[in-house]
Formats: sequence, C-alpha cells, structure tokens
Amino acid sequence: MYQTYGIRTFKIDGLAIPTKQAEINLRKLFDRVLEASNNNVVFNLDATAGRRSGYHSFNEYGNIFLENRYTDWQNYYPYWTLRNLWLLSKYVPAEKLQIEFLNKWRNADKYGKDVFAPAHYSFEYLFSVTMAAQPLAWFEGTGLPAEALGLAKVIKAYKKIQHDFHKGTILPIGDEPSGRSWTGFQSIHKGYGYLLVFREKSATTRNNKNLVARKYEVDLHKNIREWPEYKPGYRSRRHIETAARKGE
Repeated sequence: MYQTYGIRTFKIDGLAIPTKQAEINLRKLFDRVLEASNNNVVFNLDATAGRRSGYHSFNEYGNIFLENRYTDWQNYYPYWTLRNLWLLSKYVPAEKLQIEFLNKWRNADKYGKDVFAPAHYSFEYLFSVTMAAQPLAWFEGTGLPAEALGLAKVIKAYKKIQHDFHKGTILPIGDEPSGRSWTGFQSIHKGYGYLLVFREKSATTRNNKNLVARKYEVDLHKNIREWPEYKPGYRSRRHIETAARKGE
C-alpha cells in the first residue's frame, strides 16, 4: 500500500502479544517495513486493550492511540482525559500520544445535571486539552453544529507553534487535574519555552504553591523555582502569555 498508493500511516489494532517470541516477531515485522520504506512509514499503535505494545514499549515505531471514549456511555469527561495525559507526560513523551476531543453536543442529555459533562465546556477548551499531545478529533464532522466551526481559528493559531511546542521537553505543571484544579504543561527549550495553563472549575483565582501563571508576562527564571521540574542553572528569561481558560 505504501509503494502503490503512498499510504504512510497504518493503525495497528486487535493485536495480542502473548509471548516473548510474539514480541520479537512483531518487532521484526515493524523493522522490515521501516527498512523497505526508508523509515517513511508510521505505525499508530492502539493501546486500549489486551497485552499490546504501548507507551512503555514499541513507541519508537510511531504514535500511541491511548484510549476509547464515548459520550454514548458517558465515559468521556474532559478532565479525565486531561488527567490521563498529565499523569503520563511525566514519564512518556506527550507528543507521541493521540488524545481525543469529542462532539460535546452529542448525547448531552445522557449526562443529566453533571457539572463536569462535556456540554459545560467550550469546544475550544476541549481541543486545548489535547494540545500538548497529538489532537484527535474523535467524532464525525458531519454531526457538528455550525457553532463548532469557530474552532478553526484556534486550530490555525495552534498550528503555528505546534511543531516547536512538541520539539521541547513537555512536562506537567500545577496540580493533578480533578475538574477543580489549576493545572497544565510546560514545553522546555534551551533559552525559552511555552506554558499551557488550565483553570478548571476552581473557586480560587490562583495557586502560588504549584503553579505560577498569569495572563501577562512571567519571568521564568524567577518563578520556575516553584515548579517540581526546576533545575538549578536554568537562567533563561522568556515572556509568555498563558492561555488560562476557566473550564466551564
């Protein structure tokens, strides 16, 4: 398919690796395909079930399809998705994970009066949850209402920095997402970086202990000491405007 049609990305799903020999054989298969395609093929590895490759193995072959979430069964909550990414990003390169955002208008009635239901978030917020990773639009585009198309402006702005954001070392900042936290991610480069900050449905206006962020300029050299990932000798100064959105 690659040689005939130029298809470069293949999703690997329904996979089972019951033995070490099965793992060896699978690796041989992937290596052979990469060799024959001059490393132009990417494998999208589904890690949603069974004994499979995932974020602790085989991640050199492509990206990771992390989870299945559906509003049909009310197992999609934006802060759950954010929490999974936040927890993994300390150990796994976030830029290798596909993270989903769903059609928040679909099945809204099934969530009842739940304050954390997707319908209570802006569509832009749902998309921003995925920014530190690889955004995955997990829905049928034809099912979106006209107001959803406003997201195009956010996507256009995001694409301008997406590659550079993902080239940095991405780490979690703030508190663990709970639906009521201040949380987010930092992307660290040599001499500069990015902050992606989320104000969830929190009654507090700020959290000085775990997160130093405002909607104006911040001095990383001064404030980075508050972060768990602070490393002495990091002396860069970078003015960053953070997009701190209230999650409601």
